[in-house]
Amino acid sequence: MMKDSVGHIFLRKLRTQWLSYGLLSNLFIALSVSALLISILKLFTVISLWWMLPITLGVFGILIWWSGILKTNEKDVARLLNQSYPNLEESTELLIKPAVSLNLLERLQVGKIEAELSQVSTSTLFRHSLQRAGLILIAGLILAFGIGQFDSYSQKTEQAEQIESKSKLEVIPDKILPGIESVELRINPPAYTRRPSRNQSQFSLTAEEGSALNWQIQTSQPVKNIKLIFNDKEVIPLRATNKEGTSWALSKTVSKSGFYQVDLEGTLSDLYKLEVIKDQPAVVRIITPAQYSSIDFGEPQRTQLQVQITDDYGVNGAFIAATISSGQGEGVKFREQKIAFQQNFLGASSYKLNKTIDLKALAMVPGDELYFYIQARDSRLQDSRSDVYIVTIQDTAQLMSMDGMLGGVNLVPEYFRSQRQIIIDTEKLIKERSTISAQEFNSRSNEIATDQKLLRLRYGKFLGEEDETEIGGAHDEEEEGHDEPVVFGDPEQMLDAVAHKHDQAEDATYFEPELKAQLKATLTEMWKSELQLRLYKPVEALPFEYKALRLLKDLQQKSRVYVAKTSFKPPLIKADKRLSGELDKIIQPQAVRNLDSEKNPQNSLKLAASLIAGSKQGRKLNADEILTLNDASRTLAASAAAQPGIYLGSLGTLRAIIRSGEVRTSPANKRELEAALQKIVTQESRSPQSQKSAPTNDLATEYFNNLRRNR
Repeated sequence: MMKDSVGHIFLRKLRTQWLSYGLLSNLFIALSVSALLISILKLFTVISLWWMLPITLGVFGILIWWSGILKTNEKDVARLLNQSYPNLEESTELLIKPAVSLNLLERLQVGKIEAELSQVSTSTLFRHSLQRAGLILIAGLILAFGIGQFDSYSQKTEQAEQIESKSKLEVIPDKILPGIESVELRINPPAYTRRPSRNQSQFSLTAEEGSALNWQIQTSQPVKNIKLIFNDKEVIPLRATNKEGTSWALSKTVSKSGFYQVDLEGTLSDLYKLEVIKDQPAVVRIITPAQYSSIDFGEPQRTQLQVQITDDYGVNGAFIAATISSGQGEGVKFREQKIAFQQNFLGASSYKLNKTIDLKALAMVPGDELYFYIQARDSRLQDSRSDVYIVTIQDTAQLMSMDGMLGGVNLVPEYFRSQRQIIIDTEKLIKERSTISAQEFNSRSNEIATDQKLLRLRYGKFLGEEDETEIGGAHDEEEEGHDEPVVFGDPEQMLDAVAHKHDQAEDATYFEPELKAQLKATLTEMWKSELQLRLYKPVEALPFEYKALRLLKDLQQKSRVYVAKTSFKPPLIKADKRLSGELDKIIQPQAVRNLDSEKNPQNSLKLAASLIAGSKQGRKLNADEILTLNDASRTLAASAAAQPGIYLGSLGTLRAIIRSGEVRTSPANKRELEAALQKIVTQESRSPQSQKSAPTNDLATEYFNNLRRNR
């Protein structure tokens, strides 16, 4: 055996180096493309980062195939050296030839080339392509990170704009007392909201729940005291921050909505809105699967879970709380398990999560049930959960059992056993496939398909299908070769063209629509099973056979409902006793109603609404009317404390009318006050009363009601 020359060994090493650099460059490019693709897809749909691995492998394979790097041989390396180094004199390919085939001149040239190759720096040949691939990878990762940050920033910006739009909605400049020169209000939201602090120069405010409020009030002249009155109940004095008494401050944490006003040495200001935005718990919405789902025989024993979780400030975590039920009757057992999502919760306001729950990994067997719900926690550590969802694995052993077939009402037991026998034959054929010839396998599969067809036709009779041509449509009335000549004017032939002589298949049945639909679904599964058996695919036919059997057993259970009729024999009535009763105890019906003597707070609202609506502009109010408006003002103040954005303006209008003693306001404020009073008024609750009147005649009452409706 001849040893390879030094030049030939050098070409082999250079080829290995070329392959390594090429594969690494393609891997860098594939990583860059997959990172960009994942970041773009996350903008539109829910996708896990684990998808980056198969996408990278797919792009990597495409790049290798497209570049043809694996087809590189020593001749390609020799051509590359000839192009890159002119000192080799286009003779590098001589190193590939066997030494015995070289002539004298070629041997001299090989010796010269080997001397030149010792001075060649091979690392510079592939460094450029690797550097270019590395730059592409860095640029792709930076761009993918930027797209992800842009998505997160857009969500936060949208939330901030919503809050800002709510706070700026219908902003009306406050009326400040003449003695107050300026006001500076600083709102510090809680830390969990991740909202910045903000300042405003008016008293009406909208703040997040738990925000710290700091008032800084400057007066034009020194004053002795300033107070803030919250909801007409709580009075908090401000503290002076200078010796002159012109600068006052107050700090307060708010947790509920209401209103307040400024008391400047006995002078009260207008009512100012104090609206608090409540922190709502996270909302969990399960997109897939359905709330009740089952896995039939032959289907993958796993369920795809797709969840969307949203919160107003941020989601801190979520998990799946699963409960597995196994066994039946007194032997039922339950196992609880927590399943985590493959997602890092960084406080974003919305997450779209995907999770594949492998039922085999949970040690579930046919007949077991999985109950699960999603529990989420927001940035305020408030927990919320979804509804309970159920996934069931159908038990084929229960379908194949004969329990319940030997007793009770069983109208067509042989049909059910026939479907069961088809399943047994199919499973036996699958098991013996390796021991029989292909011709026998196909023949037996076709025979089972024929049995399935006959069974399907027998069940079709329950739907009025007389033969196979009736399935899915009507059949022809007349056979070929019996066409009769058309006789114009014959009424019988005219009716024959549009009429059906006997029952329609859809109507020739004794079943209810629900049972008919389930029986049709059973026939559909039998059709699919027969199709696969005709194609010599018994494995694919088996799931349809099991599903057809399950539907049939459901029909069997529904047919077992039986209630025996019972007769009633009334006692004989004596003829001499008829119409001989005494009527002196029968009195006229009287309707008795007890009215509550206590004062209803709704009455003052009704009276105030009618008073405001019926009063002209500038009308003077008497003492009773002012008293009625005061009662309505207290009820309206309670509603304004709960919803200041709706009722606070109307409360200010009503108090202005009470202070002036006359109805003098703008038409718009008057209409707003009337609408607010009418909105608060509710229907009087009816308390149950004992019946004091005699029972009325139902027939007469029905006649009276019909007569009133007709009128």
